[in-house]
Amino acid sequence: MNSKSKFEGLIACARSERAPKVDVAGRVLAVLSGDDVEYQPSYDRPLMWLAGLSSAVAASVSIAAVFVYQAWTDPLFELSRAISLAVK
Repeated sequence: MNSKSKFEGLIACARSERAPKVDVAGRVLAVLSGDDVEYQPSYDRPLMWLAGLSSAVAASVSIAAVFVYQAWTDPLFELSRAISLAVK
């Protein structure tokens, strides 16, 4: 129980402490007004271009795949339809 009473003593001490007052209004207003804004180069810009190009290629390949799929399955559909008509 000794460790529990030590812990409760630390809790009481922490509750009695006051937080220090810090005035950050000047720095916040300087940042918001944009006085100290510096240009920082973006190193991920080439990655964004690469992602955009790969998305465009993926979209065009998927559209082409739909057309190829339809071209390949259409003769099989016609063949199966002719066979089903012949069986009847």
